[in-house]
Amino acid sequence: MDKYTVRCFIIAGMATLWAVVSIKLDILTWVGFIGCASYFASKGGKGGLRDSVIANITGVIWAMVMLNLPSRFDSQYSYIIITAIASFFMVYQAKIKSLAFTPGTFCGSCCIFATGGDWRGVILALLLGAFIGYMADWVSNYMGNILEKKGFIKMESPNI
Repeated sequence: MDKYTVRCFIIAGMATLWAVVSIKLDILTWVGFIGCASYFASKGGKGGLRDSVIANITGVIWAMVMLNLPSRFDSQYSYIIITAIASFFMVYQAKIKSLAFTPGTFCGSCCIFATGGDWRGVILALLLGAFIGYMADWVSNYMGNILEKKGFIKMESPNI
């Protein structure tokens, strides 16, 4: 077995633990997985944790704008117009380095739409999911290195 496979097993175990705990605590399990996926998609590490959390939260904010602002206008087209404007800025905000992880922004936004605007539940689950991703990444790397040094697993192939 190689280090990559060991890391996959550890990450899968931590994902399973997240599912059990989040269900017991009535936390949006699948939203936590979105937060975790955002972490890994952002290339991981402390920078990836920061970038994924910021992007997810800005997505939540933009989605809340899209859900709530149109009702303030007396036009059947207000939802379309507000959605177009907000979508533009969701992408345009990537000009700011700390807001550049655009997929994470859309992940946060989609979670809001899928939950009907449960921003408190979504933010909690996204934050916990990103942290679980960070911890799974760190623990799996740490354990993989230990097992590799002790000779229990072989080195990764260079193309992984």
